[in-house]
Amino acid sequence: MTLRWFMAMIFLLYGGVKLVFGQFGHIPLNEITQAATQKGEGFAITWAFFGYSRPYELFIGLGEVIPALLLLIPRTATLGAVMYFPVALNVMLVNYFYHIGVHDLSTVLVIMNLVLLWLDRRKLLMIFWKNIPTGQASEKGREVA
Repeated sequence: MTLRWFMAMIFLLYGGVKLVFGQFGHIPLNEITQAATQKGEGFAITWAFFGYSRPYELFIGLGEVIPALLLLIPRTATLGAVMYFPVALNVMLVNYFYHIGVHDLSTVLVIMNLVLLWLDRRKLLMIFWKNIPTGQASEKGREVA
């Protein structure tokens, strides 16, 4: 449960900022060009790309807030973990490939998400295979997390 709450709080914070205030802001074109050509800064280019379209920023924010809210509700926690994974993985890859600087946090979130998915593996496998034995293990594993 602690993993779910921590993951949810981080995504609620980042997603909420995107929805309410806007995380990326607006960077003037001349600064983007200067950062890209002279400094080779992936950060400025990435921030400019994400900040260019407010609707896209809102979409990203919803992509973080909705899985976070689902993680907080025990009945929907597995669905929240499934929805959380591609978003968290994308954030981690953007952080690494464009040198955003929060590699450690995004990596920890992906690992925590993988742990949650592993604990719910029987539920998830039942979606694809009918003959998976259901047991108390996955439910007990969820309580431990």
